[in-house]
Amino acid sequence: MEKNESQKFDYLTILIACLLMIVQRVLLSATTIPEYATNPGRFYLYSFMKVATVAGLGLVPLYMGYHYQKIVRKKIFSYLSGFFLLYVVIALTSNVFFYVQSSTLNLRDYWIILFPISQNYFTYAVSCVLLLCSIPTLVNWLLSFSTELLKKIIFGLTIGFVILPTLFSKDLWGFHDGKSIVWIFYLFLVGFAFKQLEFDKKFKFKFLHVCISLGLLFGLILLMTQISLFVRGDASTANRFSVPFSLFSMYYTLSLFAFSESISQKLGVKVTGSLIAVNLIVTQILTNWALTTYRITTFEKKSFPDSGKNWLLDIFQFIGLYLISAIILTVVCLLLQKSAPFKKLNRYLIVDSPAQFYQKIRSVLSWIYKRRAIFNVGIFFYFFTFLQIFLLEKKEGWAQTFQVFLKIFIQRQSILFLTTMIIMGFFLLLLLLTNRFWYVFTLILTVDLLLTVSSVIKVNLREEPVFPSDLKMLNSISELLSMVSPILIGIGIVLVLFLTVSSVVVQRKLQHQYSLRINWKRRVIWIGTLLILFSGVFFINHKKSPSYFLFNLFRVNKTFIDQGSAVKENGPIIQFLNNIDIKVMDTPENYSKNKIEQIMKKYDKEANKINQTRNDWLENQTLILNLSESFSDPARIPNLKVLNEPIPTIKEVMSNNTSGIMLSVGYGGGTANMEWQGLTSLDISSLSASLVTPYTQLVNTQKVSPNITNLFDEKIAIHPFTAALYKRKDVFEKFGFDKFYYIDSPNKLTYTDKIGRSPRISDESAYKETLKVLKSNTETTQFIQLSTMQNHMPYGDYYDQLDYNAEGTAVLDSRKGELSTFMQGLHYTDEAIKEFIEELDTIQKPITFVFYGDHLPSIYSGNDKKKYGLEHHETDYFIYSNAFSREQTKKLNKKVVSPLNFNALAFEQANIKVTPFYALLTQVTNKLPASTIDPVESVSNRYNGKQVFVTDKNKIILEKDLTKEQKVILDDYKYIQYDLVAGEQYAAKWAEQKVEK
Repeated sequence: MEKNESQKFDYLTILIACLLMIVQRVLLSATTIPEYATNPGRFYLYSFMKVATVAGLGLVPLYMGYHYQKIVRKKIFSYLSGFFLLYVVIALTSNVFFYVQSSTLNLRDYWIILFPISQNYFTYAVSCVLLLCSIPTLVNWLLSFSTELLKKIIFGLTIGFVILPTLFSKDLWGFHDGKSIVWIFYLFLVGFAFKQLEFDKKFKFKFLHVCISLGLLFGLILLMTQISLFVRGDASTANRFSVPFSLFSMYYTLSLFAFSESISQKLGVKVTGSLIAVNLIVTQILTNWALTTYRITTFEKKSFPDSGKNWLLDIFQFIGLYLISAIILTVVCLLLQKSAPFKKLNRYLIVDSPAQFYQKIRSVLSWIYKRRAIFNVGIFFYFFTFLQIFLLEKKEGWAQTFQVFLKIFIQRQSILFLTTMIIMGFFLLLLLLTNRFWYVFTLILTVDLLLTVSSVIKVNLREEPVFPSDLKMLNSISELLSMVSPILIGIGIVLVLFLTVSSVVVQRKLQHQYSLRINWKRRVIWIGTLLILFSGVFFINHKKSPSYFLFNLFRVNKTFIDQGSAVKENGPIIQFLNNIDIKVMDTPENYSKNKIEQIMKKYDKEANKINQTRNDWLENQTLILNLSESFSDPARIPNLKVLNEPIPTIKEVMSNNTSGIMLSVGYGGGTANMEWQGLTSLDISSLSASLVTPYTQLVNTQKVSPNITNLFDEKIAIHPFTAALYKRKDVFEKFGFDKFYYIDSPNKLTYTDKIGRSPRISDESAYKETLKVLKSNTETTQFIQLSTMQNHMPYGDYYDQLDYNAEGTAVLDSRKGELSTFMQGLHYTDEAIKEFIEELDTIQKPITFVFYGDHLPSIYSGNDKKKYGLEHHETDYFIYSNAFSREQTKKLNKKVVSPLNFNALAFEQANIKVTPFYALLTQVTNKLPASTIDPVESVSNRYNGKQVFVTDKNKIILEKDLTKEQKVILDDYKYIQYDLVAGEQYAAKWAEQKVEK
């Protein structure tokens, strides 16, 4: 608090200026601007109010010029740090308020806080601050002028800045509604002349001048409106003279300034410079802070009510809210200025002169130089992250490559900085723990290199990033490496060896130079702090958590629907972290034990109803679920013409049996997800968007995992491939399989023949293995989960002859060879199916055979994945009943299905009884369209986020388009699914029960 009364300032002018600025902001952003054509009276009223506020911006520089004598006595630079701190506090308060209100943040808002000039924000405020800093020099220069010269300067500038723009009705000098620094300096000069030339004493009847000037402005609006209507046919030039730099607005501004100063002097209301500064800072934040104005204009703006009275009340209500906010923030800031932390920080930032400011800059640079090794690591990983994203988005051709380069540099800076911050946090943590600079650097670089290479390969093959769940497959490293080029593996080994050896050499030679010199207490504090910060990775997807807040702040793409695009935008590190925090499924409203019991009782009755027309299970009832890797009819692919049919047998089987299209949630991958749906009859599109693979992220968390095997006596899985991927061994054990046949399994595969040079066991061998299992048990019920892997990518030079071809733009010329190999493989599958079905018909027990492709191969890169999203997520299926059971079966008409529908369809075709859980599935299958993840919004669609339904006419619809009956069934199903996967499992035993014989 300044004790000397002479150091205080008159307050009324600043108060009026702040009030006018607030009213002007309300008129511009909080209400719909009326048009003359629809409501002339309200148009005039609005225009009058707006022109009355035009003086608000001009009063402040006039005030500074008029009171220059008091201002020059102040050490201007010493106040700037305090002003800046207040500005930062208020801006942060505004951001926090709107974050809590809408959970939305933008890193750019925080960049504006620190660097408003760089974004051309707060033009007026910045101009006033620059003027304030210039006042000592400017006043010394102006005081050297004679009175006559000062008059001539003012007169000349007024002609150029006021008279000419008024005559020509143009913003000749780019004053931008009075916010330009040139205009602000001109007004300061006018205020200075007002004081020096004692114009205020010559200005008689000041209030009358205010009235006359306002009357002139109001009259000009009326006149110009009529002229505009006559000349232009509209009121577009009605406010021609309402700009701050017009002669009439300038007259009003000067009149109001002279009047307010005279009243202020008479009242003797004086306040400290701190209060004036706080008032102005608060007003500028409330009226010009980008986030505030955006939120009000976009979400709070009042529509145009019919009543003019209500319209005015809305405006006054907003003005009142602004004023209350301004008063509260002003009081808070005044109290904050007295707090110890504020004073301490202000003392650290305070500078008394430009020379001291430069000295502080030099001290900061010196501090950075002493720690240049750490900063160099940060710079290195910044550019390494740039390279990561560049490799993921790299295009063919110099022009496209350069566009990608610019795109990353211009649009991804927030991601680059966040990734660098994360890497550096981990680097510092390891460095604090080990104090071995080069070992830590090499370790992090090696891990980052492995993640980069893995991400690039996986994105190219499957349009998806490396997931945390993929780490669980490291125990099958040999199988993973078999999919990678040996040359690439060799280069990787050499590079890792080089980095390891070089780090050992450099660390030994430069240990002393790069060691941390920090005491153990600070070391422990920093380690603890970093560990707490890194614990946030487990809460990234928890709304309102600090890590969620941070990722939102840096505009991380949180859309899980299209992970392939997201990793290109976020980079592999952030996308990897983005997938750590997994939520299984949203909790349905009113979920409870009582609700689940009600649903179970409902479908107990439904099962009884269905079973009245169904047959009992035979003692040796058998079901085969056959997932055929990448099987799909290329003839259904848009922009592709198949020249000769590779699958005639399967086409014939489909025409004579239950068959159609299966909706896959993957493109080029995601086999385990279709398998999970087929075995559990649960819907992956109902799960959380961030749940990648149920096998690796869900099954191990369930106490009980109800699935189709629960209904059968003997349960066999045949998977002629590695079983380490997707934790199949653990999953199948939990699912209750008695035996699991896979490569190198304890239960040895008998048939392992391959075709030509193919690395995969043929489908013919897989079917022979299945027939052996089928014939080994004719006594009890039997379920077989069969995965035929012959057509697994990649599609190399495997076969001696390629008899099948296609033409069209769906496949690039460079990949036509892969297409021919794939189609040849389909033909071999077709031949194997023919033999298998013939053998099934000879077996004397009831067998229902469900055949389906899990996803399309990722070779149709010539098609637009968005335009043909649905077609690229449709495979083929059929359900076949062998000769022994055919008399009691029936062909079903289900053209489009999801994998979750297969078991209910199989039981219905076999015409056998169901349990209550499968009675629910029967209702879902027969009454609801097939559900899936929206195939149009993503390329790989390996993630959830938006559930859609596809009708038998192959049309995508949303849940809101379902009938009332369908919505009830869907709700019942979702309650049961939630209970089984994420709830208390009240329905677990109910879902596991067998059919009563």
